[in-house]
Amino acid sequence: MTAAASDTVEERRVVTVVFCDLVGSTALSGRLDPETLRTVTLRYFALMRARIEEHGGTVEKFIGDAVMAVFGIPARHEDDARRALAAARGMITGLDGLNAELERAHGVRLAVRIGVNTGEVVVNVDPAARQALASGEVVNIGARLEQHAGAGEILIGPATLEAAGASAVTESAGPLSLKGVDDPVQAHRLVALHEDDPERVRRFDTPFIGREPELAELRLLLRRLATDPRSYLVTVYGEAGLGKTRLLREWLRNWPAHGEGRCRPYGETGTLAPLADAVRQVLAALGEDTALAGLPDHERAEAEQALRLLRTGLLADGTPSPSTDDTLMALACLLDGLSRERPVVLVLDDCHWASAPLLDLAGRLLDELDRSPVALVCAARPELLETHPGWGSGRMRSASLMLTPLSREEAAALAGELVEVAAHRQGVLEATLDRAEGNPLYLEHLTAMAAECDDLPLTVHALLGARIDALPSEERTLLQLAAVLGREFRRADLTALATAGERGGSAESAAGPLRGLVRRRLIESDGRTLAAGSALRFGSALVQEIAYRGMAKKVRARRHEHAAGVLVRHEAGDAAVGTHLARAHRLLAELGMRDDDTDVLRARAAGLLTRAGTAALARSDLPWADDLLTQALDLAAAGEPAAVEAARRLGETKVARGEPVRGRELLAGALDTADRAGDRLAAAHARLALTALDPRHGSAAEVAEAALALFTVVGDDQGIARACVRIAQDRQRRGRHAEAEALLSRALDHADRADAEPERALALGAAGISLWRGPTPVARAVARCEDLLAAHGAGRPTVRATLACPLAVLLALEGRHGEARERLAEAARLAGGLGYAESALFVPLFAAEVEALTGTPERRLALLAEAARAGRELGATGALPGIARERARILLERGEPAEALALPDPQEAGLPPAESADADGLRARALALAGEETAAHACADRATAAAGDTDSPVVRGTAALDRAHTLRTLARPGDAEREARTAQRHFAAKGHRIGADRAAAFAEDSAAAARNTGGPAGREGGTV
Repeated sequence: MTAAASDTVEERRVVTVVFCDLVGSTALSGRLDPETLRTVTLRYFALMRARIEEHGGTVEKFIGDAVMAVFGIPARHEDDARRALAAARGMITGLDGLNAELERAHGVRLAVRIGVNTGEVVVNVDPAARQALASGEVVNIGARLEQHAGAGEILIGPATLEAAGASAVTESAGPLSLKGVDDPVQAHRLVALHEDDPERVRRFDTPFIGREPELAELRLLLRRLATDPRSYLVTVYGEAGLGKTRLLREWLRNWPAHGEGRCRPYGETGTLAPLADAVRQVLAALGEDTALAGLPDHERAEAEQALRLLRTGLLADGTPSPSTDDTLMALACLLDGLSRERPVVLVLDDCHWASAPLLDLAGRLLDELDRSPVALVCAARPELLETHPGWGSGRMRSASLMLTPLSREEAAALAGELVEVAAHRQGVLEATLDRAEGNPLYLEHLTAMAAECDDLPLTVHALLGARIDALPSEERTLLQLAAVLGREFRRADLTALATAGERGGSAESAAGPLRGLVRRRLIESDGRTLAAGSALRFGSALVQEIAYRGMAKKVRARRHEHAAGVLVRHEAGDAAVGTHLARAHRLLAELGMRDDDTDVLRARAAGLLTRAGTAALARSDLPWADDLLTQALDLAAAGEPAAVEAARRLGETKVARGEPVRGRELLAGALDTADRAGDRLAAAHARLALTALDPRHGSAAEVAEAALALFTVVGDDQGIARACVRIAQDRQRRGRHAEAEALLSRALDHADRADAEPERALALGAAGISLWRGPTPVARAVARCEDLLAAHGAGRPTVRATLACPLAVLLALEGRHGEARERLAEAARLAGGLGYAESALFVPLFAAEVEALTGTPERRLALLAEAARAGRELGATGALPGIARERARILLERGEPAEALALPDPQEAGLPPAESADADGLRARALALAGEETAAHACADRATAAAGDTDSPVVRGTAALDRAHTLRTLARPGDAEREARTAQRHFAAKGHRIGADRAAAFAEDSAAAARNTGGPAGREGGTV
């Protein structure tokens, strides 16, 4: 066998190990002759093997007087833990009979102690292997538990107790410090073992949810039985956990004449025991003494005779005694009699485990009861049709129901009944609903563990693992290969992967197993055919998870490498290929395999994931970019180009997602590494990104201009777009919007060439601001914004979110207030969906501008407070002075100058012209209210001078109106009127109707005030 083939037969799976050892074997060997001792030991071993194997376990080895057994090898069962406990009890109780013989023959008695533990192991599942060779800490703990057990005791580990569920009755054996195990193990002593009835493993105490169509059809069956007394067969199909048993119990809750029997995959009961259980329950429900009382004498006598015969065979031990035919006729006679007054319903649960004789007898029984109102209802998994493909066919009164998963709404309602919502985070519940996929059983177990851990409950693990193990080997291998590809994949990729590596073969050889997986609904197709281009997906994410985890890590790693090769040939994206290579490297690293080959694998994965993350960031897919770049940075070695690029891009992503501290750390690290490596291009990008966050790294405009020269030389379109936007933003702060628009046009051109979504959105958003604040009249500015939105916004939510904000202000300036608010709402929704944390800052800022035109001061103050809070949380300190000035302006309008006076002196702050005009105008008005005339005049002069250095009618109009307020406060209404008229002209030139109207109104008031003073206009204070 090749190394690859040897690896392939190794699997990781959850099993239950049993260790059993004789107590006092040394003393026993001293009392018995070696030949006698050998005879006693062999009988002991034979008994132990029999008890293990009759419950489905495998004896892995005999070690001296000890026996090691494994449940879950070579095939898993959904109840391996319970089987192991049942076997352990059988091993102890079986000694009673053996000891009676040994005591008579040799005067000795045997005693054993047992340890049982459950968990994940690595096993060899090659049928040709002489031993399964399970290994791992689980095995060690099982052996240590056995050593701590007393004579006749069974000690079990915590995972075994969880997997066995409520069927195991235990008492605490206290935390045990076991040799070779780091942490104490909470052991339990097995006291008793209940039958694995549904009530012990399912929650039947919750309200019944959903299944209305199925209930209606079953209720119709009862009406048919009453009106048309004939026998019926109904089979309810559904995957494990979908609620077949719960549905039938809800249906028959108020119907006394029914009984239920369960088929089991193993046990010591007779072949017909499930049918016997159902009949006994019917007799008990109707009363054995009165059930037949209403029959005519001769019919009652026949039925009673039939009952006596059944009590000696079927009803005694589930066997067809004295013969199958006799049992059949007696049972038909009894049921016919019982159904005379009311229809009888017999339920056979878990019929996929039913024996062929049981199903054969059931079919014949329905034929004999053709004229009797008796319904046989079978609950089964779809596997029943694989073992008995003709079940139910050809029978006239036969119906089938196929249960499907609960809807999302129904599953959520059930989850609400299963858990205390307050004890679970909403995100945890949503994730649980996603994983359960409408399966009530999975939902029960997942919600039970949701608050504790994210791991898969052992009960669900065992259930799905057993289903996968029951597949033919070709289908199981193909399912594992599909699991490597992921939840969704293309058939062509799966076929290519199936023919690569250890499988060999052809595309045709994979077609049959794939059809089998689709037929079993483990794999779903997007169409009716399985063409090469078909999109396939796992029917359940949990099945994919279990199939994936079942492979040994070395096997998974190799298959991920093969998958990467397949995807490269099929021209898949960098993200898909890089993710497979990254997983392969991680798995090999976990196994301690670090060599030149794994290092090449690591470097290749890091490069691909960096490139994929960069592309995701360029498309504004922030969560995906974060994930890919985080993986890339974890893989990249210090100093590698991928490490610098991944750190820089991840830093930008973290900033955009609202993690400024981590973003700055990453960007600073990338800058430092790039500087030391002499990588001017990477350093320029990192420095440019940092200056937008931290002025300590230089003037944003100067850094951008230096970077622009470099980006232009190397032809870096994205870099050119970024640098142009940063320079344009500096020009906007200076109030030079015509210059800014030219830069932004260049930025947009290069962003389009690079297909860089964030830069495109930045350029368009900034262009919208210049259209709002710059010289373009409002009507033309609105039209231009709408044109830009039409040209660049289709299918680009980032662009729509960014450009919608300045467009909202422009619409409000036109008096289209409803449309303005709709645009802001759209921007908030889109930006929130994209994950851009900065939206928490800029949306309320623009909303405050809209409210300045239409709303109340209180609403504006609230919006500004919201923006300031977001700015502080995001580390966007550059926005805070502007917010503070706007807040001071609102309070000043109400006659409260304190905050305006507390603002930093504009001259000392070194503000650019547009901001200086705003700050000095505010300060002039506040100083005038404080009676400081000279200082007020000086500030007003500086404000209008600074405004004159801009091309913004809004800045110029605001500065002139601020000066008019200052002059009016200083008792110079005539001069105030002239300044207000100047402001009116600036606002009118912009088309800023609200500003123009306010300036006109102030001019009229000032003129009236001048007339009231009795002096000629303009004479109060000299030149303005």
